[in-house]
Amino acid sequence: MAEITLRKILVTLDGSEIAENVLPYVRSLAPSFGSHVDVLGSVMGRKDRRLNRLLEDYISRTATNLQNEGIKADPVVLYGNAADKILDHADKNNVDLIIMATHGRSGISLWWVGSVAEKVISATKSPMLLVPVKKADKPEAVGKLTIEKILVPLDGSDAGQAALPYAETLAKQMGASISLIQVIPSPATMDPSISGGPYWIKFVEAINDTAQDYLSGIAKKLTQQGIQTTYEVMSGDPAYKIIEHAEHEMAGLIAMSTHGRTGIARWVLGSVTDKVMHGAKMPIWIVRPPKMVISSPKG
Repeated sequence: MAEITLRKILVTLDGSEIAENVLPYVRSLAPSFGSHVDVLGSVMGRKDRRLNRLLEDYISRTATNLQNEGIKADPVVLYGNAADKILDHADKNNVDLIIMATHGRSGISLWWVGSVAEKVISATKSPMLLVPVKKADKPEAVGKLTIEKILVPLDGSDAGQAALPYAETLAKQMGASISLIQVIPSPATMDPSISGGPYWIKFVEAINDTAQDYLSGIAKKLTQQGIQTTYEVMSGDPAYKIIEHAEHEMAGLIAMSTHGRTGIARWVLGSVTDKVMHGAKMPIWIVRPPKMVISSPKG
């Protein structure tokens, strides 16, 4: 598995304390990878509006604070639809990672971070780090953080492995362990004509054995890279099991593909990722397989 470089990171802020929960991730990742950081704010209306001037000052001040910590950072303020501007900037500047908060309302620019994040996820070709926050959370804008365990859900397909190189690279940089899981969907999501038939038990055993072999092979390669790795095959609702396992294992990060189909189990990882994104309490690193990238919307 090839290692990943993060030459350019785009972090989006809207002037709210909630969105600042992404900054510890910037402070941890940028120095580790020698990344250049664009601190982006997007606003609507005239430049001479007081709220817009406040956001410009805020973005500039945040970039300066990062510079004072030895991080290469530039302020970027764009006027127009937030999602469109983020997508356009990421595409034109070959951004390697977009970091966004997934919930919360802004204090200055009044755009909804969650809604913007979903629009960007649907169209960007850049990997995204989504940091879920709630209004009750106390912002942790100061300092760095450590990630001790990364959960990587896989589905047996090449497309489903898109996030694996990122997890491998992060694990090496941060000394984290990796937990691999593959969730075999419950019988209700499979072909009903097979369920309950005379070959059902053998069918389930074959799926499980295939998944075990698949995960053990990947775990072996990661272990040879010096990464502590565990793996587990389980059955049930994929999204629910991923979230449950991440919480039980106290994973600091979930890294997964946005799309991918299994050969046997036939579930779409894209829809599972969407459910995990809305239900997980920990950050999610989402990667779209190259063949799945779609054009950014215009308008």
